[in-house]
Amino acid sequence: MFLARLASLSFATILSVALTGCASGVNNVVAPTQQPTPTVTVPPLTPQEVWNNFNQISDASCQGAYEGLVEEDISGPYAGKLKIQLTFEQAGENSFAYSLPSGEVGGLIFSDYLACESNVFIHQMQTDGYSYEENPGYSATWPIQITFDQQTNRYTTSRTLENGDQRTLMFESLAGKFSKVEDVENGSVTTLTYGLPTPAQTQIVNDYYADLFGQ
Repeated sequence: MFLARLASLSFATILSVALTGCASGVNNVVAPTQQPTPTVTVPPLTPQEVWNNFNQISDASCQGAYEGLVEEDISGPYAGKLKIQLTFEQAGENSFAYSLPSGEVGGLIFSDYLACESNVFIHQMQTDGYSYEENPGYSATWPIQITFDQQTNRYTTSRTLENGDQRTLMFESLAGKFSKVEDVENGSVTTLTYGLPTPAQTQIVNDYYADLFGQ
């Protein structure tokens, strides 16, 4: 009887030690070390690259405006102002007008639109040697400076107007065209929507020219 109890006790002891060893082995498993994700550093664009990229977007924006455009001030002193551009097929040369929430309306020219303003200025910086259709190419001496912020993905243009005032514009782009522009000195932000204006917006332009010509 004693030997049987001893044998049973020895088996239980051995089993307990074995299980303890297994548990200890499981707890001691070392998790694999997680490797840090490598940081990819994008080199800054050169001034030449910034110039070329901005002009590509600028060209596309101004070209897109010919298919219709509405620029709306969403903040600033003229919040709610609309600058509407119809297509030539819609209204011929009488395609450009603005309206204010007060009901005031007035005429514009195509360079008054933010989609085209910088484009026109750049292409006409020189009166000799360059037509509007030609990009004069980058030069550090041009009277307009263009920078690019890789953190915000925004372009900034800075130039001095004929009256001596500074004009600084910050551009956001979407699908290769300007989508939002901040006028720093004026404190306004404008959204740009390409395509045919709504019937109500179209009527604003048509009514302005009808009144202007007494029709």
